Amino acid sequence: MKPRHLVIIAAMAALWVSAAQAAPRSVLWKDLRVGAQGDALGGEIAIRGYVLPIDREGELVYEFMLVPWVGACSHTPPPPGDQILHVRPAQPWRLKEVFEPVTVTGELETEQTLSQLFLVDGVVRIGSDYRIRQASIAAADRVPDARIAPGADKGAAPWKFLRK
Repeated sequence: MKPRHLVIIAAMAALWVSAAQAAPRSVLWKDLRVGAQGDALGGEIAIRGYVLPIDREGELVYEFMLVPWVGACSHTPPPPGDQILHVRPAQPWRLKEVFEPVTVTGELETEQTLSQLFLVDGVVRIGSDYRIRQASIAAADRVPDARIAPGADKGAAPWKFLRK
């Protein structure tokens, strides 16, 4: 084999390795909405949101829903299924607080799931349209496209109607 061929083969191998190790695509919540899916689906993604535990033991969370705003599902009506991710971490996540902001990285799958949340006032069933298994979880300082819960004014207390 000529040295020139070895250089070409080495360059092609380097390109293949760098493509295989490419950073996950950063996805926003708006990218998951029905009708906006396009090429946002499939492959490895990274998305930030808030943890709502489904299966936990003490501080360790084995399964959770990733939601776009604080209070989603437990204090407000749930978002539509295309705005909820069902997440199973590769390793249990040590939760500091409910609705902790995190970055979830993994293979996004389109799969409808139904999960039960055990709340103080009973059980609620929540549907999601997406799931990520074997996810990597990292703490996040904020969620770039976090939304205010539907019907709530920015900065307004959710219980302001009690002051009347």
